[in-house]
Amino acid sequence: MIREAVSFYNSKGQRIAGRVHRSEKQSKTGMIYCHGLFSTKDGHKITTMAPDLVSAGYTLLTFDFSFVGESEGDISELSILQEVDDLSHAATFLAEQGIETMHLVGSSMGGVVSLLHAARCDRYRSLSLIATPVMLPELLNALGITDISALPDDGMTDMQGFLINNRFFKEHQSIDMEGSISSLSLPTLIIHGERDAVVPPENATHLYARLLSEKHLIMIEGGEHNLSRDSDVERIKESIINWMSKHDE
Repeated sequence: MIREAVSFYNSKGQRIAGRVHRSEKQSKTGMIYCHGLFSTKDGHKITTMAPDLVSAGYTLLTFDFSFVGESEGDISELSILQEVDDLSHAATFLAEQGIETMHLVGSSMGGVVSLLHAARCDRYRSLSLIATPVMLPELLNALGITDISALPDDGMTDMQGFLINNRFFKEHQSIDMEGSISSLSLPTLIIHGERDAVVPPENATHLYARLLSEKHLIMIEGGEHNLSRDSDVERIKESIINWMSKHDE
């Protein structure tokens, strides 16, 4: 497997750092992976899965959203909508590399970004969502953000040890997650840990119940939010490869 450092730019002109995993003769079928909130393109799950994804015939693009990792930007300016923009430019970049068929995979908050993007883009053959918090108000409540309107517009709020601009929390009010779910036409694989205490499993069943497209739900027994056990990663890898190969044509 060949691993190449790549970069492209988002609409703000920020340099986005990426990594392409490919075979010697690059496949024209690709997969984009979107990492979680405070993870990076080189997270444990995707790094572990990459060799088998490439062996299965996929050119894999991982990238750091602006605000984290090696990409330009600052974590304090975190924005889901900006990450959707980052993903759009990642897809354009991959297409420019000669990839003709694409699949999209998102983990945790990267799943939210993937879902929002896929709901308004017809570029992909399938979508896979891992531990995705589609019930955003409940997630903010769990993080201690119970009254968004009370947050000062120009203030900062601590979230898991990071000072985040309040615009991040306020933009949630403009995100139509339910509308995006109902308008999604892609075959969607939902993977969730049954013991996820960060993003409760109700998020997965809520998503499954409201999707109108082809769908499949996998609950991983004993799985927590990070799904980092060897058996978890193996189950995720096999499930995603099977789902993508089923929808390659």
